[in-house]
Amino acid sequence: MSDRPPTTPQVIGRAREREQLAAAVDPARRDGTVTVLRGEPGAGKTTLLDEVAAASLRLVLRTAGVEGEAVLPFAAVADLLLPILKHAEELPDVQREALEIALALRAGDVGSPLAVSAATLGVLAAAADVRPLLLIVDDFPWIDPPSQQVLMFVARRLASERIALLLGVRDEVPVDPAVWRLPTIALGPLSADESRELVRTLPVRTSPAVLETIVERCGGNPLAVVETARVAGPDLLDAAATLPPGSTLERAWSAAIDGLPTTTRSALAVLALSHSTRRDELEPVLADLGLGADDLLPAERRRLVARDDEHMSLRHDLLRPLVTARTARDLRRRVLQGLAHHAPRDVAVWYLAESTEAPDDEVAERLVEAAVTARRRSALQAAARAWARAADFTADPATRADRLLTAATDAAIAGSSTLAATWCEEALALRHDPTFAADVELVRTRALTWLDPARAIDGAVRAADAVLPLDPARAGRLYVEAAAPLTMTGRLRETQDVADRARDADGRTLPALAGLGHAYALTGRVDEAQPLLDELVARAGDANPLWDAPPLVIGGQAACFLERFDDARRLLAPVTASARQVGVPLVLAFALGAHAEVDWWAGRWHAAYADASEGVAWADELGQAGSRAFGETLLARLEGVRGDAASCRARAEAALAAAGPLGIESIRVYAAAALGAGALAAGEPVTAAAHLERARAASEQMGTACMGSVPFAGDLVDATVRAGDRTAAVSAVAWVGRLAERTGSAYAEAMAARGKGLLADDHDDAEHWFAVAHAAHARLAAPYERARTVLAHAEVRRRWRRPGTARALLLDAEATFSGVGARPWVERARHELAATGHRASGEPADEDPVSLEVLTPQEFQIARGIADGQSNVEVAAALFVSRKTVEAHLTRIYRKLGVRSRTELATEFTRRRRLPEGTP
Repeated sequence: MSDRPPTTPQVIGRAREREQLAAAVDPARRDGTVTVLRGEPGAGKTTLLDEVAAASLRLVLRTAGVEGEAVLPFAAVADLLLPILKHAEELPDVQREALEIALALRAGDVGSPLAVSAATLGVLAAAADVRPLLLIVDDFPWIDPPSQQVLMFVARRLASERIALLLGVRDEVPVDPAVWRLPTIALGPLSADESRELVRTLPVRTSPAVLETIVERCGGNPLAVVETARVAGPDLLDAAATLPPGSTLERAWSAAIDGLPTTTRSALAVLALSHSTRRDELEPVLADLGLGADDLLPAERRRLVARDDEHMSLRHDLLRPLVTARTARDLRRRVLQGLAHHAPRDVAVWYLAESTEAPDDEVAERLVEAAVTARRRSALQAAARAWARAADFTADPATRADRLLTAATDAAIAGSSTLAATWCEEALALRHDPTFAADVELVRTRALTWLDPARAIDGAVRAADAVLPLDPARAGRLYVEAAAPLTMTGRLRETQDVADRARDADGRTLPALAGLGHAYALTGRVDEAQPLLDELVARAGDANPLWDAPPLVIGGQAACFLERFDDARRLLAPVTASARQVGVPLVLAFALGAHAEVDWWAGRWHAAYADASEGVAWADELGQAGSRAFGETLLARLEGVRGDAASCRARAEAALAAAGPLGIESIRVYAAAALGAGALAAGEPVTAAAHLERARAASEQMGTACMGSVPFAGDLVDATVRAGDRTAAVSAVAWVGRLAERTGSAYAEAMAARGKGLLADDHDDAEHWFAVAHAAHARLAAPYERARTVLAHAEVRRRWRRPGTARALLLDAEATFSGVGARPWVERARHELAATGHRASGEPADEDPVSLEVLTPQEFQIARGIADGQSNVEVAAALFVSRKTVEAHLTRIYRKLGVRSRTELATEFTRRRRLPEGTP
């Protein structure tokens, strides 16, 4: 029995969890932290967050989600930012304007939700420079979706900020899977002793028997313990029978609600159905019903309601469905109509939607208005939801289908591919005319390309065939759209077929020029691809690099396949620049990967690694598994040839894991080629040959005829020769030679000639083929492959006992390998030099003060931005990080490169970047 006086409930137990939270929010930390606090309803998340907030020496900014209330886009972001919005003055103009529009502080169109995300990070970081911040977001899954996107963006970029972010998440509420990849503290049940201690802190008197009943029935749930004891009353000495049957939390509260006066239950319905907790918004609604705030007093005494001078609300969101379920249908309708009458217009429409039976064209039009407003603020997920809800209330089937299509379009752009595909299918069920079906399938194909490429292909081709006689332009766009998933799934022969159909239907649009050029280049129809790329490059200056980004990227990759590297840069550079400037990185992942391919050929491996790394990060953040897998294979190749075999294997495995569930068969070629390149660099030619033969088999099975798309021809030739398998080597050389004749590829020609030189049976024959290889290299800006040919030539000369003529070649190869960072090949060249009798200088070589290889990918990107003349703020905006992150990285960059100022950094970085390709 306990005779303790009434006290406020306190935190019982949770010692480990409280210690972890205290460490995460310690104001002395110089880094940023993100912590997810998860648990079942009533586990005590809010209580712990309250305790942390009360004890924090940081500036606390707090918001919380409420079930069913996430109707206003960026509402949670506004809660967090409005107290510190003065720091928005430090943002770049584009970001500041985007944030002000998103928060409804000015009129206009945002253009990109990620501009809002970057702006939010900038404001938070600037405020944290003045005083460390603690951001608390309780019930994170129930805040508005645009705010969820912004906060997940911020969560990934806090490493250099004095910001602690705490996210409260309930176990039973669906949430973005990315949340679970953040550091997480899980709250389990209290022990029996902790539950007993909790009851003893309450203003109740219990007998041992009743106390044990409470502990047993509540299963360690703190809220259930508290509410069961409180609802049963203050005197439980002999009252086991007064405990609610089963004593679950729901039953305890249900008993409390059912015991309230009718007027109190009606007033509770207003709180349960409202999207606001403000008294000045709720009291007029109560008055319309003949009620007042005092009618809530009985519920307040039972601790079901919390009130202060400005707010009144249910004490716990779990009460909301219980109150709503006990509200008569007619009262529910009158409450919702009253809320709609007194709410702002953009909120009122949602009350009307809840209180009105469909169809209702007036409500539908109001929802369309809400959708248009959300779209202007770049809250595309909110806009999509409003369009779909408007469709629910639309009587005319054709108009309803149109609105579902618009909802799907906004959802697809926002990255909600599953919803987009679902709404497309609902739209198709309402309208069957070929023109509309083509428009729907265009959106559906883009969504399904990342979910189920096979379904994307079939629907697009069927719709294109159906609309072709009526509208060739629409059919052409769909055929081009189908080419992407066909290529991803390795069905290149079908890709050629849909490309031909697109050409015949309408082959002059930018998407057609790019898509056809890509398809024809990949399948060896080079003579047809070249003029298409010529026209695309000629028209690229008139393209909008933002809205025409996909065809520009596809065309850039096709230009790379055709060894037109300067044209590839011309097509890709505007896309990446615009995506960074305006804040629309939806195509940035793929564009960065394509740009990395170009830099791979050019020997700018530091730039390639930085771009591919950033591309993988964006793909992961945006849920683009195909782009992520592509980027991982590029990184695997780079790490393999640099000598990091373990990272090469890990990257290749990650690529296959990402691509496998989507059936992206092309990644099998990329991954096997990367593994082969890594094994060859590591001096394991037999292993390399096995990987590369798999790449060849997969490539042939798919119908690839472009060696530039996955550059493994040279590795295959070298590996089979070095493995001592002459039969396999002759076969590999013949295969590469046939592709060279078919496509006119300088790379394939050089690799075939190199192989013939390595296999030659006499010196003169070898010299002839190496001369052919060198001539082909003269047409190809690929220093690494040229150095490999030079090394092979030197090795053959030494084999034919001509070491003197081999030395100059080996010195050339060593210098180029050193310049690109191919460490295993540097060692191989030096070993060959030693075998020729060459002796290195006795004096140690001067260390290069600006070796870019020491920089991390993000440090490289920042240094490159500074070298290009950008300010810290401009670099931060371009890379979607905070100014403080740029400054922190600059300090490390100065130290690593041995420079003392941004001027020295710019000079040395520019000098390094502009050295002749392949020189150290």
